[in-house]
Amino acid sequence: MITRALYGLESSGAAWRDLLAGTLRDMGFLSTLVDPDAWIHEAVKANGTPYYKYLFVYVDDLLVLLEKPNLILDVISKA
Repeated sequence: MITRALYGLESSGAAWRDLLAGTLRDMGFLSTLVDPDAWIHEAVKANGTPYYKYLFVYVDDLLVLLEKPNLILDVISKA
C-alpha cells in the first residue's frame, strides 16, 4: 500500500502525505502550526522525565528524534 502511495499514482505526493498524517495522528502526534510537516508528541521517559518526540517530513524522507525511533518507524512501515 505505501509503495503504491509513493510511486504508483499520479497524485502520489498527496496520497503519501495523507497516509502518513493519518498514521501519525493515530499515534498521538500533532502537526505544528508553523510547518504542517513537523510533528510533535509529548511523552515521558521510563524514569519519569517529560520530553517531546519530534518527527519531520520532507517528501518521502523522515527525521525522527525520540528515545526509541524504531518503534515509530515500525508502525509507519506497516501503514
